[in-house]
Amino acid sequence: MNRTNLCIRMLQLLKARGKMNTTQLATELEVNPRNIREFKKELVLAGYNVEEVKGRYGGYILNDKYDLPVTIFSDEQKDALVQSYKFMRTQKDFKPLPLYCDAMDKIISTSKISSNDSLHYMSNSMELDEKISHMIDKTQQAMNHGLCVLLSYQSLQDESPKQFEVEPYEIIHYHKSYYLIGFSLLRKDYRMYRFSSQRMFSCEISSRHFIRDNHFHLSNYIGEHSLIPLDLKLVSVRVYHENNGLRLFKEKHWGNKLQAINKQEAYTDFEFYTDDMSNLYQSLFSMSDQMEILNPEDVKIAYLSRVQKILNAYRDEKN
Repeated sequence: MNRTNLCIRMLQLLKARGKMNTTQLATELEVNPRNIREFKKELVLAGYNVEEVKGRYGGYILNDKYDLPVTIFSDEQKDALVQSYKFMRTQKDFKPLPLYCDAMDKIISTSKISSNDSLHYMSNSMELDEKISHMIDKTQQAMNHGLCVLLSYQSLQDESPKQFEVEPYEIIHYHKSYYLIGFSLLRKDYRMYRFSSQRMFSCEISSRHFIRDNHFHLSNYIGEHSLIPLDLKLVSVRVYHENNGLRLFKEKHWGNKLQAINKQEAYTDFEFYTDDMSNLYQSLFSMSDQMEILNPEDVKIAYLSRVQKILNAYRDEKN
């Protein structure tokens, strides 16, 4: 029996019999007693809670009171776990989301995984080419270890790429692109850099360490007059109750902070924030006459213009 099979057999024995001492295990496995401690180390490295009880009546036990064994993650696995956690927290239609977040909070709080350094998803995900994905991974690794990144970057205003170091603070996914927000050691200011084959030509981890500024808050750099101008519109609509209009409305995703602001017998008024106008217009059209836009006026006019173009197309076809 090879070493791996011996470790598996030892695990099976501890599961079946509970506590066993070194002599008992060595006899069952037909090995030298000195090998038992080595097998225990290998099982622990594999993620199993094999514990050694000292004393006259001691031995080895498998502590199975934990739902998850102690596990050693690579840096890449830690990044993947945290990124998936933050992404899932944006999926409001995922029914067991509160339970999922509670479970992930327990995993993160009882491990060395940090939930602070990760991608922030501002919109739907996308596929990346290998080079862009590699540069994002490099930046994430630098963030995890408190290291700067050395960029070869050409902004829209530059005629050629420049090389400079950046203290990486956040990676943001917004409108089908990824951005790095960091402190430029060249400009002595916080800047945003797009992960793009037309702008970012290389990204390497520097040997220069940095200490994150505790006064930095991502919310200060996302907004109407900030690095990423989020064009969020507050939209209010009226949904009519007849013909299951309210039920159909609630089945769709309309935007952020959806809330009812006026309830009447025949209809309910709602408001929400959105920056995806194409999705809004498509959803409105699917609701037919069961719903109408109340505000803002420019959104209402734009939707009516689209409907008018459809009508005109059919009129032209008739003529």
